[in-house]
Formats: sequence, C-alpha cells, structure tokens
Amino acid sequence: MTVLAFCGPIGSDLKAISEQCFSLLTKECTLLDSSEHTSGALLFAIESAPGDVIVFGPEIFLDEKLRLKCDIKVFLELDADLCLSKHLRLVQANKLNVNEHIEYYLNNIQPLNDEIRVSAQFADLRRPQASSNEALVGLLINAQEKTISELKKNCNEFLPRDVFWNSANHQQKTGSGKSSTVSPGSTQVLFV
Repeated sequence: MTVLAFCGPIGSDLKAISEQCFSLLTKECTLLDSSEHTSGALLFAIESAPGDVIVFGPEIFLDEKLRLKCDIKVFLELDADLCLSKHLRLVQANKLNVNEHIEYYLNNIQPLNDEIRVSAQFADLRRPQASSNEALVGLLINAQEKTISELKKNCNEFLPRDVFWNSANHQQKTGSGKSSTVSPGSTQVLFV
C-alpha cells in the first residue's frame, strides 16, 4: 500500500490534482478528502483502506501522525494574493459586503495558511504555483502499470534529499562568483 498525500494552502487545487491522479489508476485505490474526517478518523480510514490511498487537504502535514503515514508528500504552492482572490471568487455568490469577506480572510484563513505554508518543509515534492499539473502527475503515476509510482523508494535509493533541497544558512554561489546567504528557515527548490 502506498499513501500519496497532497497538501497546500486553502485555495490551492488539491482536489483537482488528487482526482486527476485517482482517475488514472486502475488498481484498487481510495481517494480521501481530509475535510470529511477528523484527524483520528482520517488516520483510521488510511490504515483500513484497501490498496493505495490518495489523500488531500490543507492541514495534513500539520499532524505528525498523518504525516508519518504518508509515503509520498506533495505540497502545492499558492501565494497569499491568489488565495485571497480565490476566496473572494468562491464567496462572490454570497452578497455580503466584500470588506467583510476580506476581513474574514485576513483574520481566519490567512493565519492558517501561514501555518500550512510552514508545513511545506515536510514535503517530498513541491509544485510551484505557476507549474502545470501534467508534469507532476506524470512523475507520481506510473502510466504503464496505472499505479502510484514507487517514487519515494526510487528517490531514496538514487538521490539524497539534499540534491533538491538546500538547508538554511547554505552558502550559494551567484553568477558573479560572490557568495550569498540563504535566509534561516527558507527552503530552496533546485530544478534539475
């Protein structure tokens, strides 16, 4: 059994990419939306599901027990401006004052999204917000076997995580030959 988890800020397209991956699988697989379960119930659903599991939700990586259950963790980046924009489009049908929606977003959703963004450090893969899902789906789904790829196992055998991620305080050479310091707590994505 392989557990593939998608996480990202509220407003990111977690459901769409999860359903896209799920639709490509022929092997028995379960699709779980974390918003439909409490943390304990979601953990139980993952453990008792037959076959592979695809789970998605914004707060999955914040829960250590859930995080440890996931074999492949993918974080979908989305900046705060786009999160606010998507929130306003979703509530547009509701005729409340736009200022009330913005205030609600700033007081409730944005602080949670800031916490969720910190949980990106636990991801095995991070999809930049401007990227297409196609390349990521191609990496995650074995098209020939119609199964979730053995990505986690293969990555660990061939490439250390450091190849893709530089830790904080890492000295990086710039094009001019000068060194620049990466700010503490930051993560760099190196595209190969």
